[in-house]
Amino acid sequence: MRKQRIILLLIIVFTSNTFIGQTTDSLKNALLEKIKSNERFKENIYEFKGKELPKFELNLLSGKKLNSESLKGKPTVINFWFSNCAPCIEEMPLLNEIKSEFGNEVNFISMTFQNPNDVNEFLKTHDFDFTHIVNSKEYIKTFGMFGYPKTLILDKDLVIVEIEKMIPKDIENEEKNKAEFKARLSKQLTELKKR
Repeated sequence: MRKQRIILLLIIVFTSNTFIGQTTDSLKNALLEKIKSNERFKENIYEFKGKELPKFELNLLSGKKLNSESLKGKPTVINFWFSNCAPCIEEMPLLNEIKSEFGNEVNFISMTFQNPNDVNEFLKTHDFDFTHIVNSKEYIKTFGMFGYPKTLILDKDLVIVEIEKMIPKDIENEEKNKAEFKARLSKQLTELKKR
């Protein structure tokens, strides 16, 4: 834990010109490259693009289990989120709109490391109309460390064809960015349905 705090402090210090205006760009860049190359900070999730989704049998919010093999035959959207993630919450209305557009022609799955009680409490005040997988921390670790939210788009054979990051934070272009996010997902799913 102490080592993680030191690394975090170094990231903050070396990325802030306020604190280290005298540090050369080459020194900062070298340190940032070293930090990024550290396996602990690597976002391995992007290495899964073009590959089949790792198989799973995980708990649903309802208490039943969901086996990944049961998703075959339709395109699938898997959204990784958690209840204290502001960007996750911001994109939920768009994800709900996409689900409304495609209905049962596409599998819509949400996946979180949180327990059923936490998810149920969250859903009392937030509309998120996906099939919810809970307690999936170990499975999520399969993809390595990554920032939330992430959305996987899979074809009918569960091959990951796209990985969406969070909608960019840009107040001036917020509506445009949301529209582009929704349009990208809709276009991708429309194409996948035809295959």
